[in-house]
Amino acid sequence: MTEPKRGRGRPAFKPTPAMRRTVERMVSCGDVKDTIARAIGCSIPTLELYFDEELKNGWAKKRQELLNWMFNGAKKGNATLIKRLEEMTRISGAAADFDARQEKAGAGASPQQPATRVAKPGKKEVQREEAFTAGVNSEWGEDLAPLPGTKPN
Repeated sequence: MTEPKRGRGRPAFKPTPAMRRTVERMVSCGDVKDTIARAIGCSIPTLELYFDEELKNGWAKKRQELLNWMFNGAKKGNATLIKRLEEMTRISGAAADFDARQEKAGAGASPQQPATRVAKPGKKEVQREEAFTAGVNSEWGEDLAPLPGTKPN
């Protein structure tokens, strides 16, 4: 028996579930269409034709999946995830409160900016600052000051 003849030209593109997952992952990480198309081996028009749903909703689906993992981990007692979720809900709650105040006050109201958090210096920054100011206002005086043109240890 002979094989049926194949039509002329390139065979039709057939997306696989693995390709769909790849597109969703890449969209959720912020990759552009050109990069995604190259990764799965097709052109940009083919990507847009066959993966429209993944391009539009891939980010939202992966975000929802990550949030589910975070909530499950937090339920099991993971302190880092509990703190991160608390921070996320506090920020989103503050934004919702701000939006509600804006609606209530009307368009002419001046927005109240939430207090900005000042970055706390790390251990190395503190040690470096202390090295530059060592001996200031002490009996050692200039003896502990770094020599001109050098850095303290």
